[in-house]
Amino acid sequence: MAAPAGLSAVASVAAVRVACRWVPMHDGEPCGDAAGHFVWPDPCAAPQHLLAIIDGLGHGPEAAIAAQAAMDLLAAHAALPLAELFVRLDARLVSTRGAAIGLVQVHGQRLRHAGVGNTRALHRRGEAVARLPSQNGIVGGGVPARLVVNELDLAPGDWLLLYTDGIQEAVHLPVELPEWRRDPATLCQHVLTHWHSGRDDAGVLALWVEGG
Repeated sequence: MAAPAGLSAVASVAAVRVACRWVPMHDGEPCGDAAGHFVWPDPCAAPQHLLAIIDGLGHGPEAAIAAQAAMDLLAAHAALPLAELFVRLDARLVSTRGAAIGLVQVHGQRLRHAGVGNTRALHRRGEAVARLPSQNGIVGGGVPARLVVNELDLAPGDWLLLYTDGIQEAVHLPVELPEWRRDPATLCQHVLTHWHSGRDDAGVLALWVEGG
């Protein structure tokens, strides 16, 4: 499932809560950034999740077309492996201006991340912060032949932020507010309020692992 453009989406499925929000550079303009959360059942285990952060190159209508094309493909094929998703996304976006895309799969307490282009991923556990790298490239312009997948374990209380380059790369969370856990959309809004550069569309997705 994915949120309508410009709105927050909150899901509480299995042991995670997810929210996303995005805004255009100029009010009233189509947003070329998007984010989505897709869930599908596993008959033998907890539901699996696909998280996506998408930045159509540039901003405005053409960027929004690229972002929506990527979202549509992910909605139809969310359960595929990350490498296969990027191959399909690259083929789908070749007729558009292309996009930077970061994808995360969550299965149980295991996270797998891959990104192509200038999207960012930040994992926070207590005071420890790790930033997961993306590879150079443009989805729609030829993805890397060897996709680098970052893997890590999730624990109760962990946070994951995915965001586009409309958000300053140095974003950090020196304290954790109680309302973020109740509604991660409030964290998304916090990031947009304090870290939006104002020079581009901006999108952010927040995941919290319940129980910490």
